[in-house]
Amino acid sequence: MLKQDHEFRTLRNFRDIGGAQTAGGKRIHGGMIYRSANPDKISASDIKKLHALDIRTIIDLRAPYENRKKKKVISNIETISLPLDFEKTTREKLMPYLYKKDAYDEIDEINSSLYIGILDSAIPVFRQVIETLQSAERRPVLIHCQAGKDRTGVICALLQLALGADRQSIVDDYMRSNEALIPYFRKRLRLRRIISLGFFPSENILYAITVKEKNIEAVLSRVNDHYGGIEAYANPSCSSALNLQYIREKLVSAPDS
Repeated sequence: MLKQDHEFRTLRNFRDIGGAQTAGGKRIHGGMIYRSANPDKISASDIKKLHALDIRTIIDLRAPYENRKKKKVISNIETISLPLDFEKTTREKLMPYLYKKDAYDEIDEINSSLYIGILDSAIPVFRQVIETLQSAERRPVLIHCQAGKDRTGVICALLQLALGADRQSIVDDYMRSNEALIPYFRKRLRLRRIISLGFFPSENILYAITVKEKNIEAVLSRVNDHYGGIEAYANPSCSSALNLQYIREKLVSAPDS
């Protein structure tokens, strides 16, 4: 993956998904597709950094109720809402196990179900993301959900797969969310535990929000084994073919080009 030249103080889990090697020694273009956590509290100086990157479109994967009170309008950047609504139901499923000892297996089962659910529901969203990327006027794009790790992780993995990235590069990029988020969440959860005199279930919550390689591996395997590959996943109906080759031509090139 590309080395990041832009550090954001108020926009977490930000990175460029370009740079991965593809078939034939080519690479996904950098500076075209970025991912992050939500920009609800982004500062004016960080907005300038987005503009410096020439980001023209923000794709928000959250449901409307997730950002109703906090959403920040960023001038001169179009925002497209493509909801993948899993936040509330996942939280409700996890809640009974957060205060339970030795609940890691149950938490893993819920998270595994979450990822397959996101994948199976994301076909129309993925197609609209591809269609957005086909427009030169809308590139570069920034894709985000709440923390930028689950829904964003699945969509970005699908994009990298569509562009021909090797499997390990996709997994490695996905796992980088832990580097970006876990120190931040650990600090906040430790404070909550202190305030609650030790009763707040910080360890279970931290385990639940930590991304795990097996989840994205399951997504990639299901695309191949259940759907028959990324082309078939993107085109479940013969009546509306989506040409992935077009974006490969635009977003993949030889390393020295």
